[in-house]
Amino acid sequence: MRILLIFFDGWGLGANDAATNPFITAPMPTFRALFGGAMPTNDNGHFNSARATLVPTDATLGVPGLPQSATGQTTIFTGINAPRAIGEHLGPYANPALREILARGNIFTRLVAAQHAVAFANAYPPFFFDRLARNKARRSATAHAVGAAGVRYRDIDDLREGRAVSAFVTNQLWREHGADVPLITARTAGQNLARLANDHAFTVFEYFLTDSAGHKGKPELTARVLAEVDELLRGVIEGFNSEDSLILTTSDHGNLEDTSVKGHTLNPVPTVLIGAAREKIASRIHSLADIAPAIEAFLKT
Repeated sequence: MRILLIFFDGWGLGANDAATNPFITAPMPTFRALFGGAMPTNDNGHFNSARATLVPTDATLGVPGLPQSATGQTTIFTGINAPRAIGEHLGPYANPALREILARGNIFTRLVAAQHAVAFANAYPPFFFDRLARNKARRSATAHAVGAAGVRYRDIDDLREGRAVSAFVTNQLWREHGADVPLITARTAGQNLARLANDHAFTVFEYFLTDSAGHKGKPELTARVLAEVDELLRGVIEGFNSEDSLILTTSDHGNLEDTSVKGHTLNPVPTVLIGAAREKIASRIHSLADIAPAIEAFLKT
């Protein structure tokens, strides 16, 4: 059994309103095909099709205020209600209290201790490792969890050889900064991710441009990001062996799905399950705090 978790920052379930929800007008043929051609919205609730299951997942966690990245990600990867633990939603980066929660135990550390093969698929450029050595690297809560578990950060060599994926997917930004890496399509990046996931019990890829596009509020950027997301998913689905394994996508908070407001939303986030035993794991997920326990239970079966 294997799980590939693709984390899309800032993707909530919006209203069935083309004027405010860019997902309604985005073609996204791969994602729509999972749900019989429909685009799931906040109006649908739990959505089960022949190919996938969508679970609206609470990101507020019973704490007043707008959900934020650091507490949301900490909750996803530990199973601990992080905003309740520190008394607020916090982001974008983890403060000392959140870093302590992540260091105390997270899904990566627990799966490594259980002797599961674990991979963090994101590739980091050389300057990241220079800053890391000087304790100056700015890392997401996800990356702090990875580091706390001693899971390897992938580098430019991994990216060049297709053993990692850039957060910018096609490698174009790397090349613009002089890196000797191939320019690839988002579909190829998805296939590379699937190949890596087929060799590990638990694989994570972190994508933040969905949140970035939501904050910038530029329709052409949003359209480009959603097209990239869809092609990435296409490559993953083509390459991943889902007969006995599972693709799980989720997010930390809403943002991109509602252009009528600036910043984050209170909307639930879509946890999408594709592959083996998806209804079994779907029944366990209600909030972000349920994701890590559900994954660990799945890998024990």
